[in-house]
Amino acid sequence: MKRFLIVSAAPFEIAPLVQRLEKKRIDFKVAECGIGAIAAATKAHELAEAASGRHVIFVGTSGTFGPFAAPSLCTASRVVWLPACERLGLGYGIPRGTLHEVRLTPNQTQSLTADLPAKTVVCSPSISLEAGFTGDLQKVLDPALCVENLELFSCIKPLLDSADCVEVILGITNQIGPAAHEQWVKFHRNVADMTADYIEEKL
Repeated sequence: MKRFLIVSAAPFEIAPLVQRLEKKRIDFKVAECGIGAIAAATKAHELAEAASGRHVIFVGTSGTFGPFAAPSLCTASRVVWLPACERLGLGYGIPRGTLHEVRLTPNQTQSLTADLPAKTVVCSPSISLEAGFTGDLQKVLDPALCVENLELFSCIKPLLDSADCVEVILGITNQIGPAAHEQWVKFHRNVADMTADYIEEKL
């Protein structure tokens, strides 16, 4: 029998899911990574210990660099550390030109997320108000297939090293840009419910 660890930045992201899992008597624990990349980095070791021997489901919200019409769910094929200053060509990473990434290769025979569109998750220390990509980056990243989440890069590697399995389910709540926060406020509860519905159906 699988033992699950549900990881999220904040309780409101998983409140509907917790209710569903409790009703189904699923063996699960909950762990918060905190809001933002720094908070998640400081919790990474603690999260890895909690994940040992468990099936981890990382749940969160994200903004899309592509078109946005309505909330939806996606999963992660890779996770990239890419602050907005680097993405816009206003700074460079160390070593210069390096794209720091972690690729996820879940076992599709037991994957909860096999039916979700796989995205590149771009992570940054702050919420972006501009969706641009430098020309060089567009050779290795397709903006239309990217979403932004603040926390995932900071904790994904320790989770992968410790857990039996790690899956990512992100709700797309907004388009990257000046109106991102207003869209997130409007839709973040919707994607929490959508996530709960999706996982309940798969379990």
